[in-house]
Amino acid sequence: MRGLTNRLLAGALAAAATLLPRADRARWREEALAVLLDAPPSLRYRYALDTLVKLPVLAWQQRLAARPAHPPLSWPVSACAGAGLLAVPVVMVAALALGPVIGEDDAEFFFLVSPCGMLPAVAASCFHRARQRGGGARRHLLAALVALFAGTGPVAAGALGVGVGAAGAGDRLAVAVALVAGLAPGGWLLHTGAGALLRRRGPTALGVLGAAAGTGLLGVPVGLYLGMVAPALGWLGALISALSLLVLVPSFAGWSVWAGVRLLAGRSEPLTR
Repeated sequence: MRGLTNRLLAGALAAAATLLPRADRARWREEALAVLLDAPPSLRYRYALDTLVKLPVLAWQQRLAARPAHPPLSWPVSACAGAGLLAVPVVMVAALALGPVIGEDDAEFFFLVSPCGMLPAVAASCFHRARQRGGGARRHLLAALVALFAGTGPVAAGALGVGVGAAGAGDRLAVAVALVAGLAPGGWLLHTGAGALLRRRGPTALGVLGAAAGTGLLGVPVGLYLGMVAPALGWLGALISALSLLVLVPSFAGWSVWAGVRLLAGRSEPLTR
């Protein structure tokens, strides 16, 4: 019975070790098995479960440490990204403030295109990470797609939705496609802000602002779509959009200005983790 238990533990550890970099698998498997066999029999399976649950975190840390170091963004790229981010809150706040003067339609248009200022920063970040992971056509193509949708906000998403609708796929599918694509800016910003916090890269407050802005960018389209597909829940969609907008405007403006100034100063670590 003891031999069977040992083989089961060894097999489970061998399968789980595939999550680790190849060079670390054998050593981790031997050390983990030695610790488990030394544990009291009544606690052995509990220790094994604890070891397996913690393994993905260990694997993520080891793969992160094994990434080749890359230099920060060059100053022209960093400056271009910073200038684009500084333009975002200017256009956004101007659209909100000048609505009565320029008209509601024009104000809405400028508000919707304001996230396009993120494009240089998103593109620089995505291509930097693609090179960090080894480059190649597939990674660079994925970086280009993420930059296109995450860096242009509703513009690329709306164009994709119109294209799907024009292809005869139906209005509801076109709206769904536009919504999914429209979530890319908020998703990228939330991922970047939360990633900077987890890796302690850059000021903590900057990461918090980025994560809050990303959450707001995700909430606005979700609330709008909820009101479209479920009219009975229109009040809930409107509430989600309104609350998200309240979070979005100050946090997005603060993050854009702060990150833009840091990029202009050549400090690009939040975008190049």
